[in-house]
Amino acid sequence: MPKKINSIYVVTPGSLWADQRALDRTLLVEAIDGEHVICTTLTNSRDVQRALDLPVNDYFRGNPRDMRGTTSRIRLDRFRPIANGFTFVTATAAHLSAHRTTR
Repeated sequence: MPKKINSIYVVTPGSLWADQRALDRTLLVEAIDGEHVICTTLTNSRDVQRALDLPVNDYFRGNPRDMRGTTSRIRLDRFRPIANGFTFVTATAAHLSAHRTTR
């Protein structure tokens, strides 16, 4: 039976996490809803931001979507250091979100 990897950091509202798959993408935890985490994307992934920084008429730009400010609902068990998970950045990033509310 595979060994379960637990995070040593507690997922709390106001904490900042980095996506393992989308490099440079960071999420701010807004609230915990049962087995899910409600988060706001603070920074785009490296690939999306690179495409957004190209001129609009550039052939290689494609049709990227700026994800900053969007809200996501992600399973709580993904907030641990696995290939498709998230790594802890800081516990005190609540001041970075304009959407911060108490729940």
